[in-house]
Amino acid sequence: MRFLVSFVVWMFLGALVASAQTREDIVLTGGPALRFMEHGKGDVSHDVYWFNFVDASVIRLGQLKAEAKPGDLVTWLVYRPAYASRSKEMGLDLLAQITDKAKHLGVNLHWFDTKEDLIAYLNKGLDRNKIKIADFDYIGHSNKACFLFDYSNVIDTMSIAWLHVKDLRLIDDDIFVHGATCKSWGCHSGEMYSQWWKDHFDVAMTGAIGKTDFAHGGLPELSNSDGKWAQ
Repeated sequence: MRFLVSFVVWMFLGALVASAQTREDIVLTGGPALRFMEHGKGDVSHDVYWFNFVDASVIRLGQLKAEAKPGDLVTWLVYRPAYASRSKEMGLDLLAQITDKAKHLGVNLHWFDTKEDLIAYLNKGLDRNKIKIADFDYIGHSNKACFLFDYSNVIDTMSIAWLHVKDLRLIDDDIFVHGATCKSWGCHSGEMYSQWWKDHFDVAMTGAIGKTDFAHGGLPELSNSDGKWAQ
């Protein structure tokens, strides 16, 4: 009987600990090109509207907040340098606008300046033994092998800040809950990045086969009729 009582108490305390654990949902947002770099490129010009990625991120963050339970965390990770340089080009404080949007949504805003900053947050920004990531979205430029946090921002048609598939090994492989939902809304991620992601984290990531289009506002759409979402 004493053993049975102890077992019941242990199970009850375990349930309390489990219920006390929370989850984190993350939206990772890359930055825009400079118009100086992209002006005059016609239909292939990138980021005519500087807030394409921000608007899509705000929509996704709003969805996550609406689904969140009390105690759940919703975090917005934003690549600061690209928005700082676009701010200077436009003569507007875009960083303040992003901060205001985060406050309005009631989400945690965390700026990062380098790949190392991002990796440090994912690994140790919170106690990952207690707070696992349950939903992850990347919204920004990408190719099949990289999340490109900037593009045509420092060097025309090139990026100086990225998270390559080989960088995934620098991220702890147990930061996600089992069955986490992950999606890259950028171009070409489903052609390679998704597979490397699955291999490292044992969590599927939906990505695009082909290009995605942010120009219509809202969450991006596949650019071509032969494109598709894949894991």
